[in-house]
Amino acid sequence: MPILLAAVAINAIPVSLVVPMLPFLGQRYGASEFEVALLFTLMPLVGIFGNPLWGRLSDSIGRRRALTCTLGGTALSFIAFAFADSLTALYATRVLQGVFHGSVSIALAYVAIVSAGQNRAKAMGQVFGAMGIGLAIGPTIGGFLMGSDANTFSQFLPCLAAASLSIVAAAGVFFFLEEPQSKENGEAPKKSPPKGSMGRKLKALSSTPALWPLVLMIWISGFKMNAEQLAYPYWGISVDWTPQLVSFGFAGLSIAFLITTFGLIGPMTKRFGEERTLAYAATVDVIALCGFLLSSGSAFAWAWLFVLSISSPLWGTVLISVLARHAPDGMQGTVQGLATSTQLAGRIVGTLLAGVALQEFGFFGVYTLMVTLLLVIVIQAVRFVRALPDELAQDSSAK
Repeated sequence: MPILLAAVAINAIPVSLVVPMLPFLGQRYGASEFEVALLFTLMPLVGIFGNPLWGRLSDSIGRRRALTCTLGGTALSFIAFAFADSLTALYATRVLQGVFHGSVSIALAYVAIVSAGQNRAKAMGQVFGAMGIGLAIGPTIGGFLMGSDANTFSQFLPCLAAASLSIVAAAGVFFFLEEPQSKENGEAPKKSPPKGSMGRKLKALSSTPALWPLVLMIWISGFKMNAEQLAYPYWGISVDWTPQLVSFGFAGLSIAFLITTFGLIGPMTKRFGEERTLAYAATVDVIALCGFLLSSGSAFAWAWLFVLSISSPLWGTVLISVLARHAPDGMQGTVQGLATSTQLAGRIVGTLLAGVALQEFGFFGVYTLMVTLLLVIVIQAVRFVRALPDELAQDSSAK
């Protein structure tokens, strides 16, 4: 498990390293806000098709081999990004990054197999926490290595450093990570994956209707994730922050992410159950977004973004845990791959709509759109809480 978490953390470094740079790189090559949105979109767009394939591949050849491939491919894609010197080259390398965007879904499938049901949310929180460490390290590395001048900063050294770390992670996984063995935890034993075509497997998924409200919420979580990542640098520009300050601010937000994934998820889900934790965290998200909108003209608004970085991963991780709980027997990798693709689909739509909103209304319009969608999360979470006396309550009471 420590090796898996280290690999997840390292894999998040290159991804988070480039995110704060994208609007500034786009501006350097004459891109509009919508064209910058396309830079954000290409990686998740390709990942929609790649993640289910990586998930199915991990079910077939094992998590260790599949994870090694994605980590090695990530290193290659960011070496290419380091040399990108035009808008077309940036687009092409973002596509390559999307091809190998499968590490997290493989890691979540690994954790779903080895963790006991009552500890699954905490274990998955550790995966996202490890990713949060990478999210903090990435923009920190980028901030120091890119340079402080908005006109002359470069992605070359940061991307080469991050790619080197990904190569180290791939080697560590290949040589030291063991294949997961199912943990005996009092749950019904897992069966073999459904035989036959993908159509039959999808039929098996359709027989578990509790998945579909969760799928909608996961889609919204992806929407919010990328819309926020796109809007944040433009908010930084509005308060005269340089690319370096935006990167350091992003690293600070990642610290809030770590507070949640390593400090709050386990105690919250143990105290309140997954459904109530989901409802509470989504409500805090709405309040923090409203607070940000009221103070967005000053650097003080960053404090509200810090609160968002605590509440968002809380309800987002609980969603993934509940999804794993309802996955059909023997299909953890497939379900996690499909869930990741669903989130990526939300990220694509979120990025494109955010790009349009940025051009028409500025970052204020993007955050207003987030509030509207988060209200859907709150409403659905309340419905889950009201359903607690039924089947969901029986699953939660196992904790």
